[in-house]
Amino acid sequence: MMLRGGRLAGLASRMVGAKPFSTEIFVSRLSFYTTEEELKNVFSPFGAVEEARLVRDNQTGRPKGFGFVKYSSQADAEKAVKAMDGRILRG
Repeated sequence: MMLRGGRLAGLASRMVGAKPFSTEIFVSRLSFYTTEEELKNVFSPFGAVEEARLVRDNQTGRPKGFGFVKYSSQADAEKAVKAMDGRILRG
């Protein structure tokens, strides 16, 4: 699968003053072999994923082990964070 023993931690901006919960969540501790398609597939059960992107090293082009998933609605992002925060997936 995608994490190979790593931990999946979805974090998003919580209510800070008047700022609402974000529709984009941060996903960390991913396997360096994770693909954007796998990331999208893991998070798609929680709502419509607009974009799943991995942060890559500028010199090598390899993933750095974290990325972002953007949902079309705030409610979907909140649902994904609640379900996936701290979850460990093995493949």
